[in-house]
Amino acid sequence: MPQLPTGTVTFLFSDVEGSTELVRKLRDGYADVMADHERLLRSAFQETGGHEINTQGDSFFVAFRRPKDAVGAAVEAQRAVARHPWPDEAALRVRIGIHTGEATVAGDQYVGLAVHRAARICAAAHGGQVLLSQTTQALLEDEEELGELDFSDLGPRSLKDFDRPVRIYQLLAPDLPAEFPELRSEDDARARGSAQLADRHEVADAEEAAAVQEAAGRVRVMIVDDQALVRTGFRMILDAEEDMDVVGEAANGKEALTEAGRLRPDVVLMDVRMPELDGIEATRRLLAGDGIDSKVVMLTTFDMDEYVYEALRAGASGFLLKDAPPEQLVAGIRAVCSGDALLAPSVTRRVIEEFVRRPPDAVRTTPPEIDELTPRESEVLKLIARGLSNAEIAKSLVVSETTVKTHVARVLMKMNLRDRVQAVVMAYESGLVQPGDVGEVPSAP
Repeated sequence: MPQLPTGTVTFLFSDVEGSTELVRKLRDGYADVMADHERLLRSAFQETGGHEINTQGDSFFVAFRRPKDAVGAAVEAQRAVARHPWPDEAALRVRIGIHTGEATVAGDQYVGLAVHRAARICAAAHGGQVLLSQTTQALLEDEEELGELDFSDLGPRSLKDFDRPVRIYQLLAPDLPAEFPELRSEDDARARGSAQLADRHEVADAEEAAAVQEAAGRVRVMIVDDQALVRTGFRMILDAEEDMDVVGEAANGKEALTEAGRLRPDVVLMDVRMPELDGIEATRRLLAGDGIDSKVVMLTTFDMDEYVYEALRAGASGFLLKDAPPEQLVAGIRAVCSGDALLAPSVTRRVIEEFVRRPPDAVRTTPPEIDELTPRESEVLKLIARGLSNAEIAKSLVVSETTVKTHVARVLMKMNLRDRVQAVVMAYESGLVQPGDVGEVPSAP
């Protein structure tokens, strides 16, 4: 199976409306109708870059790297179903739900709330209808290639297993139906199959599902340091946390590559200076490997400023000082897992200073993707490069923190960046931000 998209992923669930009634009407002809249905949808999903995660019965679970690809797939799927010459007694109608969120991969499956939210949105739809979450719709607002596609705000809706209502939008296309009854409720028996899609797609066995969900809620950490005492100290701190597991250790960069490939940790604490293979080169090789979704946090000391720049270039998601208090170590790992930048307060300013010391030829050509950013997204990117948190950006721009999160997600998605730290590197290297022009750099949290 191809490598699954990671980071911010758009999930699509589809389901056939009234499949039980179709079985009763078609009897022996039902299998042929379902075969046509699968062929049409699979073709639509594949042509738009979808990763088919699972198919059970009459439902699909597909992942896309970009929201507009998922929307394109949904429209093409509905058009294909509408054009197909179904038997007179088989008015096949497909409902589709789409949501964009952070992806958690367990083995060859996605798990977590984002998956469930997409499935519940699908369950609320009627046959022929395409529903999107507010997150997905917001990410699509500035897409110029959507053409005649539009959205209808259906308002906040309660979804099964979610405490707070979720705002849902209907996708509108000129040649697709636009009028539908009120969205299905979570107690609607006709939507019950769709309401269970997430559970069915994540794992088939209920006990295994519970185990995967429990594992997905824990952070798997690997410690890489050539000093046994350092590894032991970090292990004691992290093992005391209920949501963290130290899954392995390594004493040098070569061991780290072998163990990380075998254990697939969420976070690797990587020492900078090590024998055989240093931490920077080990990070570069690790993150260049196929199927590796680990995030690397470099362990450094106050006298290692010269390593900071190259480590970030290698793909590190942040830095921690070796003498940081235990609570800062734990909070830092959690921050990296949530996608936040992790630069210790004393390191943030020196990162910027390192860019100042770089010669002019160190500045790279501005990536063409930068032109895809809206003026507001460019502004957000510049504030990210200054080291501002989402809350600080929201205060600066006088918008809500939720709006900032949406803009940050758009920036990372459009620029194909792993996280905020890589956004900082790109902003300075491309010349989008000049260290002398950005003013006072706030301390990192």
